[in-house]
Amino acid sequence: MNFIDKIIKLCTISPDKLDFKNEYFYKSTILNFYSYTSLALLLIFTVLNVFKENFINVIIEAVLFVLLTVNVIVFRKRGNFLNASLFYSIGFGLFLLWLLFKGNVSNQGTVFYALYPAFIILMLGKKRGNISSLVFFVLSSIVIFIPSFFGILTDYELLNQIMYVLLFFIFFIFVNIYENIWEGRIAELNVEIQKAKHETQSKEEFISKISHQIRTPLNNLVVVTNIVNTFNLDEKQKDLIDTIQASTNNLVNVVNNIAEISNVDLLQSKDYNQNFNLESTIRNTINLFTDEDSDDLKFPLKISEDIDFQLYGDPVKIKQVFLNLIENILKKTKGGKKLVDINIKKLSEINNVAEILFNVSTAELEQISEITKIQNTEKTKKGRNEAVIKLLEFNIANKIIESLGGDIEFELSTDKFEFKFILKFTKGEPLLDETTRRISEFDLPEIKSEGKIDLKDANILLVEDNLINQKIVLLSLKKVVKTVDIANNGKEALDKFGSAKYDIILMDIQMPIMNGIITTKKIRSLEKSTNSHTPIIAITANALLGDKEECLAAGMDDYISKPFQIETLINKMEQQLNN
Repeated sequence: MNFIDKIIKLCTISPDKLDFKNEYFYKSTILNFYSYTSLALLLIFTVLNVFKENFINVIIEAVLFVLLTVNVIVFRKRGNFLNASLFYSIGFGLFLLWLLFKGNVSNQGTVFYALYPAFIILMLGKKRGNISSLVFFVLSSIVIFIPSFFGILTDYELLNQIMYVLLFFIFFIFVNIYENIWEGRIAELNVEIQKAKHETQSKEEFISKISHQIRTPLNNLVVVTNIVNTFNLDEKQKDLIDTIQASTNNLVNVVNNIAEISNVDLLQSKDYNQNFNLESTIRNTINLFTDEDSDDLKFPLKISEDIDFQLYGDPVKIKQVFLNLIENILKKTKGGKKLVDINIKKLSEINNVAEILFNVSTAELEQISEITKIQNTEKTKKGRNEAVIKLLEFNIANKIIESLGGDIEFELSTDKFEFKFILKFTKGEPLLDETTRRISEFDLPEIKSEGKIDLKDANILLVEDNLINQKIVLLSLKKVVKTVDIANNGKEALDKFGSAKYDIILMDIQMPIMNGIITTKKIRSLEKSTNSHTPIIAITANALLGDKEECLAAGMDDYISKPFQIETLINKMEQQLNN
């Protein structure tokens, strides 16, 4: 690193701390450089005036030195560029004018005053910089052209006066031209960035659409091929079917790879704001994992007693966050018993808005060494956070948290890894008395048990708008299920759900009139009044990033993406009936 690079590094402030990151990042480096240079010059002038016993100058320069030092410290801590730059320009501009009015500037010194626009416009921008420069020019010109009016003994020569005016406006015009070119280039880059974002979004939407369109017929190929494979085929027919099946499986892998590299925006989904109980929302989310192997998985949940009210917001997004966090923590945790601590507390409450801190920690991450390396190599907080989010695959949770106005922060100690985020919620309705006891069980109504139901005796509701898909599913379940009702969209599903008792619902997502997500939410709302719960399994061609989390967060019990093996669907149905 050369000398210039070291100076730039010294003067650079982290963009995370700036109030307007994009607009003022490079200007903040200029402000810091001017401030450090001014402090060095003031220190030299103060020492020289001490030796000259000019104590009035010493006091003024020392006061300005302290003020500029405080300004630098506050700026580097809080990042408020506008306040810091205005304070610097006013303070140092007045100091220069004071030197001029005191007669401490020689004929040759006026040339340096002509440089004022060169640094003030670069720092403040055209509008503020031009105003400051012109005010400074008027005040300084009065002294330079008629010094006797103020009793100043220095007699400025005509040549110096002309040179001052000429150089001042040369620098003034030059810097304005430079700023115009710079702003034009920035505008062009912003247009290119927006164009790139639009193109990326269009590509992602195209990939999502194509993925959905391919998966549906591909699923039919998989299912029909498996069914045909059970028939009594001769050797040649069997070979042809095996070839079709192998080709279909390769196509399945291709489609899955498309889904993995695509990252469709999660924030397009609408908010589902309502009053909700934070504890039950998180406990029900945890339950999706503990049912699998509750002996090896522990999720201690602690919520502070002062959160004795419901929150008004979108519980679906909270579920999506914890689904993504817990799933990836477990995936990246060493084998054996796994412990994930969840600690939630209220930080503050202002005007009926509560600030809630969510803290999640674990001690057995396999990526501890990689996280330590990131902490040692990444210099900025933003860089560290982005690297850890990518490493632990917290992208979904991070996007949702950012959409809610928060940021994930990470801490690594000798005994555990923890991350936290702060979200603000409007206070909702008070919790019922019995829910304030912080019992370890869910605070949902106890669901009435009607005994175990065999799959062959189960009453199934298939919600699917595509006629071919209906036939394929019916054909696949024909030998294992006796009764399957069909609803062509979400509205029909609600009508049938209100008039009949179903043991399992197989729910498509993309449907006309009412999609599967909204239908599931409405079914769960209806069940609150009947103390019942019907398992819902999503069967969908939506298999991109975030689709699974959205389905589970909406209230579905399981998720299966097309194409799938019929045995997988049957196993999931049996699991739900056993639960």
